[in-house]
Amino acid sequence: MRLTAVLLLFPTVARLFAQEPLESKLVIEQGGKETGREEFTLRQGRGRGALGSSLTAMARYPANNPTLKLAATLERTPEGALAKFQLEVDGPGGTTVILAAGSGARLIIRTVAKGSEAGRELPGGPDVVLLDDQVFSLYSAVAELATPAGRALTAVFPRTNRRASFVVRRESGGGGNTRASLTGDISGTLVTDAQGRLFRLELPETGTVVSRAKE
Repeated sequence: MRLTAVLLLFPTVARLFAQEPLESKLVIEQGGKETGREEFTLRQGRGRGALGSSLTAMARYPANNPTLKLAATLERTPEGALAKFQLEVDGPGGTTVILAAGSGARLIIRTVAKGSEAGRELPGGPDVVLLDDQVFSLYSAVAELATPAGRALTAVFPRTNRRASFVVRRESGGGGNTRASLTGDISGTLVTDAQGRLFRLELPETGTVVSRAKE
């Protein structure tokens, strides 16, 4: 896909997210205080009818009259590998678009902001996941990769260039939910529902609690 085409398309997608409510809603709290809201949709299938899964999300900080808005798209293959990642960040400093794609053992990331463009290449592979400190529905991919024995993963945060190594271990759940524990550079607990959608996330080190909004 040509970068120019993506840049033309992505702001349109972000506006669509802002206008139409997405399927699931999350409340984001920091230190016991609500800081933002997130809406997301997780569905089977990718663009052009390809197999896999697609996640689209829109986060706002704060929820009302936000000064920071993030729109994300994550597509993964049936094996869980990265197929496409797009993140648009709209804040006081302007708009930044981050694009990422996997190519074998490589992860290629490109960042475009007003008047600048930069690219970098990082180690990739099936054990690498893309996350963001303010788009929490991306953790659904982590839960999907969890195993009862524990699976070692590397998280890449494209917006901040941070990398984190951790182990995700699937534990017993209830009511159709699946619970997983995270240990290492990222520690906490993660709960997804029967459809694989994020239901609750607790990250004690940062005082972050993300929970499904009550209808």
